[in-house]
Amino acid sequence: MDGVEPVLYPLLRRDLIAQGPRYVVQIGDKVIDYNEDFRLFLATRNPSPFIPPDAVSVVTEVNFTTTRAGLRGQLLALTIQQEKPELETEKTRLLQQEEDKKIQLAQLEESLLETLATAQGNILENRELIDSLNQTKASSALIQESLLESHRLQASLDQERDAYLPLAESASKMYFVITDLSKINNMYRFSLASFLRLFQRALQAKKEEENTDARIAALGANLKNMVYEYVCRSLFKADQLMFAIHFVKGMYPELFLENEWDVFTGSIVGEMFKKEVRIQLFLFPSWIDQERHGAVAILKATFPALYQTLCLSDSDLWLSFLQSSHCEQEIPSSIAKKITPFQQLLLVQAVRPDRLQSAMTCFASQTLGKCFRLLLCVLFIFAVHLNIHKK
Repeated sequence: MDGVEPVLYPLLRRDLIAQGPRYVVQIGDKVIDYNEDFRLFLATRNPSPFIPPDAVSVVTEVNFTTTRAGLRGQLLALTIQQEKPELETEKTRLLQQEEDKKIQLAQLEESLLETLATAQGNILENRELIDSLNQTKASSALIQESLLESHRLQASLDQERDAYLPLAESASKMYFVITDLSKINNMYRFSLASFLRLFQRALQAKKEEENTDARIAALGANLKNMVYEYVCRSLFKADQLMFAIHFVKGMYPELFLENEWDVFTGSIVGEMFKKEVRIQLFLFPSWIDQERHGAVAILKATFPALYQTLCLSDSDLWLSFLQSSHCEQEIPSSIAKKITPFQQLLLVQAVRPDRLQSAMTCFASQTLGKCFRLLLCVLFIFAVHLNIHKK
């Protein structure tokens, strides 16, 4: 249903009438017994149902469309309406046609049962009844054939619609990435309605691509830029770099190997690493500051293959990295080719934490591309203001 019927208002408002030990409620022209355990659930396929003002106070609206799969379907429908409206129109027509055929089939079955129930005399000699049964059988076969054809057409349309599924999946992922920000600060809350407005604005970008794949890629990049800039404007400056890394983690989980994110966020810690540091201090390269031995021990114990690849024992290889004021850009090329960008960030975090913020900025910039320029500008201006203030 798409609304709240006025006949239900006495029930929703609990306008109960006491009749001795029991309660009754009047619905229409009938008086019905009321049970305290009674609950009423109204369901609709309409994502934005209209609830009259006088029913808002007695009805609790629960939006179940904000699941990842539900939102993906909703975004896919919006995309099709904008990019291929004829597909959505045809899909709606076929669904309506299918429902009509199913209703006709049910009516034929009821008619058949009623005819058999009211038949008099010998059924085999009732010519009118036999003709009616044959006609019902023929109509039923035609309806079944129409339903099969409708299913085939729907499958063909779904295949065309699914071409835009990657865009809807990416957009759904973005929404749940930004809703996670409320765990950092309760002020960082973004409604589904605002996200849908951003999504629709992204879909209105000028069509310059000839094929569907290029169009989807362009729409995805445009949406990523718009969402990122929109969210960054709402964050405190201190949280913008955090959001950039979180955005990368949510949108590109394939860039992070097992346990890498846990090490980066400090989830993997414990007394075992402290004990290992005390026992094996002499095994660490001399060029690594003693205060960093604990972090390097965690890196070594969690990622032994990575630690071996780094060749940290070769002090000559890492001399420029140690002395550089931009060490995130001075990782030896022979090593950088063998490790991922995020592993380079883990290395800087373990050995040169003084350059961690710059390394995070570089990592996010390389991954997000041009949409990260806004953050770079903001961070640069913020740093300049801090320096001026200190002076």
